[in-house]
Amino acid sequence: MDIRIRFSKFGPVKYIGHLDLMRYFQKALRRSDLPITYTKGFSPHPVMSFAAPLGVGITSEGEYMDISLEEEIEVEKIRDILNAQMAYGIEIISVAKRSSNKKAMAELAAASYIVFFKRINGGIRIDKDLISDQIDKRISNASSLVVTKETKNSSRQVDLIPLIYQISCLDCFPVDKRDHYLPDWEHNGFLLGEEDPAVYMKVSARSSDNLRPELLMKTLLQPYADEEAYIPGIHRLDMFREDQGGLVSFGEGDLSNG
Repeated sequence: MDIRIRFSKFGPVKYIGHLDLMRYFQKALRRSDLPITYTKGFSPHPVMSFAAPLGVGITSEGEYMDISLEEEIEVEKIRDILNAQMAYGIEIISVAKRSSNKKAMAELAAASYIVFFKRINGGIRIDKDLISDQIDKRISNASSLVVTKETKNSSRQVDLIPLIYQISCLDCFPVDKRDHYLPDWEHNGFLLGEEDPAVYMKVSARSSDNLRPELLMKTLLQPYADEEAYIPGIHRLDMFREDQGGLVSFGEGDLSNG
């Protein structure tokens, strides 16, 4: 039985790196006593695959992990069993049976985010009008937005416009999400009040053309604020695969509810 698990990552767990998160889930799966499929060899471990690593310090409600079971179990029961093993900061949102043997990592085409701000220095005020104006001028009504993407060994010129599927300025970060996923927002200096704007974006997440939200925000606000003027915060909403020419959430499409 091949299944796909959607989970959230927030609170103190957002500071745990991807490798530690993998180890955490390996231990949680063992504790669950679910009939997990294990690798063969001298040191067997659960067969598991994540759609995409999440950067340290980033919260999410749209993380995906693929695992396999040796027998059929109701997906609601699997969700409840796994949630009983989760610490605060990780929640199993849903479990669905996979009818395709493609792993989420191989199917990943896009991801959606909400970007907000932690602090603003130097008297720069990044308000909704400024952000909306920049989106209109530099993305919606532009033919190209070329930047230099740096890697460890090289750099290359990339046009960001084809990698941006949706982008808009929000009046504020959604209050229900803020209080659940970022309960310490005031203590940490995040600008998440009802008058503080945020940016929604859906961008390419392919391995060959992955557009990081930080790069897009840096490019968008570069004429008005340098990198020291603000610190962006990021919350991942969901991840998507291609299906019949469109983008479909990993939680929809060819997955059945068992």
